[in-house]
Amino acid sequence: MSQPKPERFRRILESARKRDGTAGVDTMVVNSHLSQMRLFMLRQGLEFFPAQDTFGFRKSFLAALIQENEIDSRLEGIIDDFLLDGKGLWYFRPVRDTYRLMWFSKENYRAYYDAAGELEEVELIYSFTVRDGLAAVPGIAGDGGSLRYVKLQVRRDTIRESITTEKPSFDAGIASLNYAPNSTRTLRNSLGFIPGVEAFNNMRSTGMDATGDFDWLADHIVTHDELIRNIRANITFYGNPTLVSSRPKQDLVESGDGEDMRPTISSQAGFYAANRPSTRVSSPLGSGGGGGGVKVPRIIANIEATDRVAYITPDAVSGDQNLYARQYREELRNAMGGVDELGISSGATAYEIKSLYGRAATTAARKCRGLLTYGLCKLLALVIYHEERIFRDSFSAAIGLEPPPVPMREEFPDNAQFQEAIAQFQQVYQEYEATLESKIREAVQARQLPPGVVGLIPDGDRKVEWRWKGPVFEDSTEDILNSSIVVRNLQELGVNSIEALRYLFPDKTDEERSAMLSGYPFRMAQATQQSIGTFLSLIQNMRQVPHPQAPDLPLLADPKLDLTPYVYRALEFLKRELTYAGQYNDGDGSGDPAALDPIQRGRADRGLPVDTSDGSVFVPDAPGSGLFPGSSGFGSAGQSLAGGVPGAPRQLERDAAIPAPGVLLGSDPTGGPYPGGLSASPGELPGGSVRLGAADLSVPTNAGLFPAPADTGAELQQRAERGRQRRVSAKRQQRKS
Repeated sequence: MSQPKPERFRRILESARKRDGTAGVDTMVVNSHLSQMRLFMLRQGLEFFPAQDTFGFRKSFLAALIQENEIDSRLEGIIDDFLLDGKGLWYFRPVRDTYRLMWFSKENYRAYYDAAGELEEVELIYSFTVRDGLAAVPGIAGDGGSLRYVKLQVRRDTIRESITTEKPSFDAGIASLNYAPNSTRTLRNSLGFIPGVEAFNNMRSTGMDATGDFDWLADHIVTHDELIRNIRANITFYGNPTLVSSRPKQDLVESGDGEDMRPTISSQAGFYAANRPSTRVSSPLGSGGGGGGVKVPRIIANIEATDRVAYITPDAVSGDQNLYARQYREELRNAMGGVDELGISSGATAYEIKSLYGRAATTAARKCRGLLTYGLCKLLALVIYHEERIFRDSFSAAIGLEPPPVPMREEFPDNAQFQEAIAQFQQVYQEYEATLESKIREAVQARQLPPGVVGLIPDGDRKVEWRWKGPVFEDSTEDILNSSIVVRNLQELGVNSIEALRYLFPDKTDEERSAMLSGYPFRMAQATQQSIGTFLSLIQNMRQVPHPQAPDLPLLADPKLDLTPYVYRALEFLKRELTYAGQYNDGDGSGDPAALDPIQRGRADRGLPVDTSDGSVFVPDAPGSGLFPGSSGFGSAGQSLAGGVPGAPRQLERDAAIPAPGVLLGSDPTGGPYPGGLSASPGELPGGSVRLGAADLSVPTNAGLFPAPADTGAELQQRAERGRQRRVSAKRQQRKS
């Protein structure tokens, strides 16, 4: 019996994800597409580099971080998850003096956002194995170990870690009431922000969600799998030819019964096993004697003119069926943005084949943008941001510049005094930041840092970029020569060298091209000097030639024939070609994470409650505040609006954040049943949030029949006593009397 299509489609995807060849999957569409995308997304490897690196420390830091976490080796599996699920989460965690970069697939994380679109909470679930010992809990184990699960609830102020033997759930409902972690601890988030970035594959037009490459083709992939399975069954059944003859079977087939059985030496000596065939009592090759089975002799003699002997080979797979299966496979690969390698029929030359693969290369580049540009590179930028903040804190401690103490609300009995302390703290903290910034600038310019300073020096823009280490199709010497000719022609047209070298080195940055131009461009300098000499000789000639309209003046006296700007332009061009240098871009703060402010961070350091909301609260209008006919917003009916009481001042739309379409919020902005609460664990569920039983038992008409969660023990006992007393109807009372 065949499996349902959703289950069979899931089995096809999981076999490709786990690379399980024993899953009974016949179609290779998913595996071929993943293999092609891995080829064009990784190519000869990836290199991550900072967009700006004045001091040269960022590049070495990123290279060491990528190498330590073995990102190059993990990217193949990450790409499979990214293409199959449609999204994933990049996450990092500081471990002593380094960072651990991790990837979580769709089933292992939940990301909750606030109304401003910033990450508010991240829940992570993953497993690990513990070696079995004497006190090991029996359960699911593998490779000599017991399976454990870790659940992390990461917020901007705290990180809650739970370890359990049963797989936890993300839902805080009735199903999670049985979730009892073996051990739970709450840690302080030293970062002050959520170190995670969610990456999306095929994003929808609106919303924070995406789909995989194969979800919308599920029925077609299952249909192709059934088609290939039927073709394979036909080949297996009809592949062997059938012998047809007018002569009897014994004349054409040798059974091998006449051959003597050849026993082995051990069986002749009397050695044999009772539960295994032996040559003492049976043939070593099975039934049919020593030859084993029937066979057709190589030479068949005594064939008469009336005898007929022939093989019939059935057509296991018809031409139409084979063509249809091939066309179906090509259509699936084309719909997913790839190219079917076995179906390239129009590629007669290498250039045409390379052009056909341009579609797969373009699709892979778009997916790299979602996985790397808006995923891993943003995560690495957050790591650099944290390293720069470590530098600032360590530099402040090294020079003895202490930040002002943070005022706590619990230490001020009066709210007015607390607000005054907050204002003073903000003023002093701004002065502290300005002083620290000036000290860092002076130390960097003098190239003398105090001892004990760690981290990365603040260096403006923290953007991280990526590039391929090599192409899939190597350029030939002729291609490189043609590119160099294009560069030379562009330079002759006046295009600067950095812009012209884009055609010869498209993967390098402008700063790297500027560093490459550190030599002396003798051809450019010679051509520029010749042009300057031509201008000067032309000026000399114009000084000697009289003006046609004023013979008493030279031709150079005409202001319309002034050649001085051209000489200046030639000198500026020569100066620029000899003095190329990189540009410094100051950080605009657009990539900074939503971190805690100094006041909330100080409260988190002391273990006090922290308000992680952005202050955007949805305040609805008062009832009847609309200016519609019949409304009583500013006065009663029949009165002018000027005589009514004015309402509250309205908030600007730029200050009132509204949730984006399709985003998963961590709290209800309208003040729902759990205002301001994130995903709660079973121990944190509010009273009365879970009601067992049918819904009709909880209606107001049945009030009092069942105990409420807040009832005390005495009330429950009284209800039990009343329940023991059997009610007697009025009819039975009359009978008894």
